[in-house]
This record gives sequence, C-alpha cells and structure tokens, in this order.
Amino acid sequence: MFVSDILAEKGSLVFSTAPQATVAQVAEQLSVRRVGSVLVLQDNEVIGVISERDLVRAMAQHGAAALTMEVRRIMTTDVVTCDPDDTIEQVMMTMTRGRFRHLPVMRHGDLLGLVSIGDVVKARLTETQVEAEALKAYIVAS
Repeated sequence: MFVSDILAEKGSLVFSTAPQATVAQVAEQLSVRRVGSVLVLQDNEVIGVISERDLVRAMAQHGAAALTMEVRRIMTTDVVTCDPDDTIEQVMMTMTRGRFRHLPVMRHGDLLGLVSIGDVVKARLTETQVEAEALKAYIVAS
C-alpha cells in the first residue's frame, strides 16, 4: 500500500496558516478542525509545520505571552515530506525516526496532501486484514 492510496481515500484537503498568524489563532484552528497540525504556507510554499507539540513547547517557554507570538517564531522549519509513491512502511519508519506525526505529501514541489500517523496506522491495519482474509481463503480452498 502506498501514500497515494491513503490520499485517494481521505482526499487532499490540507489546513494551513500564514507565518504571521498568532499562536492563539492556530490553537483555535487546531481545536475547531480537530487536527493535530497545520502547514505554514508563504506564497504557496510550505515553510513550516505547527503542531500541538510546538504549541506546548511555546507555552512552556513563554507562558501566556506565547499566545500573541507569530507562528513563524515557534514553527518547525525543517519540514520532512513524503512522496505519493512511498510505501506505508517507509512513512512509518520516517515518522518513527523523526518522532513526528504528520507528513506533507509533495511531488515536484507541489503539495498534494498531508498524512498523519492515524492515517498510516489505519491503512496498515486494513492491509493486514486483507492479507489475513486472503490467507484464510487460501487455507479453506486447499
């Protein structure tokens, strides 16, 4: 199974914000949309990711003053991406190694979507169930 299979099922909708948005605005967006991160875009280019973890770190360092800070000051700027042709296993390893839960899907500089660890785990479980059913059918037919 590939990242493109996940996007085919969930779609390509990606929530984003501008680098000058405040931490409070992003916190509200995460809460209302029930997501764990948003991409930070400038001129349609991904320049960062802001996640719940980034918000928690900012609050721990700056207290309530963090809420008025611009996202550009606390976002993760070293954005790791994946390709739609990457396998689920590759993406799981990337997320595990990097200790993050969201990966923008990019091809030739174009943003195609975003996959989360939840999307990846769901896809892997589905794949495992299909394999198990195929093995059961094979055993019964033998």
